[in-house]
Amino acid sequence: MEHLTASVCWAYLQEAQLGRLAVINADGAPDVFPVNYLAYEGSLFIRTARDPKLLHIAQHPLVAFEVDGATEDVFWSVVIRGRADRVTRDDEIRDSGVRGLASWSPTAKFFVIKIVAHTVTGRRFPARAARSDPPVAFEADAVPAPPPDQAPQVRGERPEPIAHFAPRTDANPVVPDQGADR
Repeated sequence: MEHLTASVCWAYLQEAQLGRLAVINADGAPDVFPVNYLAYEGSLFIRTARDPKLLHIAQHPLVAFEVDGATEDVFWSVVIRGRADRVTRDDEIRDSGVRGLASWSPTAKFFVIKIVAHTVTGRRFPARAARSDPPVAFEADAVPAPPPDQAPQVRGERPEPIAHFAPRTDANPVVPDQGADR
C-alpha cells in the first residue's frame, strides 16, 4: 500500500466523476449519498436538489467525501474531510464551473454545496496484489496481551494484604539484635 500526497489525491479527484458524501443526520446517525462533483481550487462542488443533504449540512456541516477508482495497474482511494456549506454567491458558482456539472440522477439540481477540505488522504494498491483471505470471527472478549515484563492480573483476584501491627505503647523500642550478623 502506498500513501498518496495531497497533490496526487487532487489529481485523482479531478479525474473521477462520482463520489460518496457522508453526512450526519439531525438525529446524529451517519448517512451516505452518491454524488457527482467537481474539484476546483481546493474545494469540491456538488449540485443538489432541495433534499436531505441540504438539511443535514445546515445542522452538521462537518462531512467526509470518498472517491475511488482503478487503472490497469492500481486501485486507489481518496478521502476528504471538511466543512460543507451551501453556495450563495453567483460568482462562486460561475467561477467554479459547477453550472456545467451534469448529474447522473434525473432529479433537478438547482442548489450547490461546497466542501472546503481540511484534510485530504489517499491510498493506492497494486491491482495484482489483491487478496481474498478467509475471514475469521472476531473475539469480542479478546484483550491485548500484557507487556512481557508485567505479569497478567486476573480480574477479581485480590492481592495479599499487607500485615499491620498495632503501634507499641511501651517505652522500650524493639531494636534488632546486632550480634546476629557478626
